[in-house]
Amino acid sequence: MLQRVFAGGAVMALGFSVQAFGAELAGAVSSERAPRERVYYDGVDEHGNLVGGVVEMPMVEAAVRRMQDAGRVGRGAAADNRVDIVIVGDGYTAGEMATFHSDAAFTRDAFLSYEPFKSYELYFNFHEVEVVSSESGVDNDPTQGILKNTALDMRFWCSGTERLLCVNVTKAYSFAGMAPAVDQVLAIANSSKYGGAGYTGSDLATSAGHNSLAPEIAVHELGHSLGNLADEYDYGGPATYTGGETGAPDSSIYEAVTMAALNTKWTNWLGYTGDVRFDNPVNTYEGAEYSQFGVYRPSPNSMMRSLNRKFNAPSAESLIVEVYKQVSPIDGHSSNAAPVGSDESVSVTPMTPLDHDLDIEWTLDGAPIAAASGQTTLDLSTLGITSSSVVRATVTDNTDMVRDESLRAAWMTDSVEWAVTAVGCGAADLDGDGGLDLDDINLFAQAFVAQETAADLDGSGTFNLDDINLFADAFVAGCP
Repeated sequence: MLQRVFAGGAVMALGFSVQAFGAELAGAVSSERAPRERVYYDGVDEHGNLVGGVVEMPMVEAAVRRMQDAGRVGRGAAADNRVDIVIVGDGYTAGEMATFHSDAAFTRDAFLSYEPFKSYELYFNFHEVEVVSSESGVDNDPTQGILKNTALDMRFWCSGTERLLCVNVTKAYSFAGMAPAVDQVLAIANSSKYGGAGYTGSDLATSAGHNSLAPEIAVHELGHSLGNLADEYDYGGPATYTGGETGAPDSSIYEAVTMAALNTKWTNWLGYTGDVRFDNPVNTYEGAEYSQFGVYRPSPNSMMRSLNRKFNAPSAESLIVEVYKQVSPIDGHSSNAAPVGSDESVSVTPMTPLDHDLDIEWTLDGAPIAAASGQTTLDLSTLGITSSSVVRATVTDNTDMVRDESLRAAWMTDSVEWAVTAVGCGAADLDGDGGLDLDDINLFAQAFVAQETAADLDGSGTFNLDDINLFADAFVAGCP
């Protein structure tokens, strides 16, 4: 479910001073030992073309900790099982909060109008945190040398580049942390000047808050920070790219024939003409990552090349996979903390894309339960379970927007298991003759003394009064 949390509701209005957070790199680890991240920057020239590039910057301590914690915790660990995007603003005074919310809504709605975000809208929560600045606007807007006292220290001309709109990452995350959860941060400046940045390691993007193309730049920057996508335009760098294979999923040094032979990058999409959701057709088009020659992009003119364009299919696939690295396809399930009886039911709640249902498959001790395929609830009493068993539900997103089956198996599939204890006739009928008598009592007693699996009726791995009570209850209940 899409959550829209606004200041004054679940997130209170914030009015921290600039001084409260120290200098721009307060909390940063030293550059000698700090992990570095690629920071993309983009703007629009006088002809409406995207212009920009990429620089390397040291990651601040807050971002390093987030990266480390993500590796320890793993996907789906957040209580809400969503990608939480927190929008914070800089250069908005207390009297400009309505403008901040309008700018945030403008950006959010633009984001959700593009595939694959449109189909996966319910996988995202958006939170808006009011950050009050002492002065309106941000540094170096519209020209260098104009300085403003703002809460997040946002500024153009970062690292000597006009369109590189930087933010104090530590401060941005300090404010974003006031939201219920944080996976991505979008910092918007109270500005109409074109510019933005995508911090690929810090999961953070920046954009000007308001002008006709500001939301488009924000979507482009989130393509960098969320999907680790590269720029696909072919100017701003050397004419010919001479490096090794690129790291981004939407650029490559290989033409189609070689790419297919190596089975790399967007091999699965070569020749795709698709539908109106994406920029098509998919092939290898020369020119990407700021060079005209020696490097290729997947489609003629996608969102990562020009504004007001769709993503291409390989980029959409990468974005979906990145979402699933944070979200499990299983949104909930009935309790499996203790064994359930064979006369009970178990259930699973899949995530819900807007354009398709996720697939659900059930197994009993590894054998498929064909009749239960697609069901969210399984009545265990229909399975004829006569001994301790394991029932598993596997949920998979088989969207046609992903073609790499190894990625689907690794990130878009998840399972949950229940230990099932046989009850009724099955649990007590240890000799399997379809009736309950003294022979079953003797067999249970022998198995209990010998600590054999047949007497472990609750599947706990121990033999105690619980097993005796379960046997007695089953024996008294008799056969159906």
